[in-house]
Amino acid sequence: MIYVILPRESFINCVRDNTHILPSVCINNLPAVDTSRIMQGMTQTSNAMTRLLLVRHGETDANVSGTWQGSTDSDLNDRGRAQAAAIANRLQSEARKIDVIYTSPLGRAMETARIISDHVGNPPTLRDPNLAEFHLGDWEGLTYDELRFEKRLWDQFAADPNFAPPGGESAIEFGTRLITSLQTIAQTNTGKTVLVVSHGGAISTALSVMVGQDGSRWQEYQMANCALSELTFTPKPTLVCLNEKSHLDSIGALAEWD
Repeated sequence: MIYVILPRESFINCVRDNTHILPSVCINNLPAVDTSRIMQGMTQTSNAMTRLLLVRHGETDANVSGTWQGSTDSDLNDRGRAQAAAIANRLQSEARKIDVIYTSPLGRAMETARIISDHVGNPPTLRDPNLAEFHLGDWEGLTYDELRFEKRLWDQFAADPNFAPPGGESAIEFGTRLITSLQTIAQTNTGKTVLVVSHGGAISTALSVMVGQDGSRWQEYQMANCALSELTFTPKPTLVCLNEKSHLDSIGALAEWD
């Protein structure tokens, strides 16, 4: 696997999805974001179809305990590695020709990308800091309840989308860097199939803006750990599938991994 480091530009509500606990960034109740500016240049001039395969990283211990990781580095747990192997085997069995992999530089995403890469011919892998999860600064490592009730993070986001926790970023900054990243990836790889490994909050936020044209609709685009979503540009961004996880059926329930 070859890594190239790209330069960086400048609620959590626990949703139970069968056996999966899905933490996701809360942009609920925010006013609809004007997407015209950040979506400029998103369409392609070429007739060639560009395909982005979006994968959320495998499970971590923090996902299980209900702790916000954000930009904090963390590794996959055993269940997360099994999930990563499952999506890797799926892509291999479907004979997907992946031209390049882009991954968040955080360990849980990079480990997921590495496991997949080993099954799909080891294409070039690029680390993009703009694919990292929502950075909550000094408030990372707190539980969801601490963020919601002690810090009142959701209330502050709802009142002001430009609010940023100490040392962290605002919802607007978060969404803008994600769209900028995916826009650049799509434009740089016209006509190719690209695997993007990122995070739950990051992917749901990006899709809500790019597909739903409204950053407050993130709940409609949540993904389980190592689920697959597919986005094509022809030239308009089109969601082909969302949170497809049939390959995870044999992984087992959380309780079986305790």
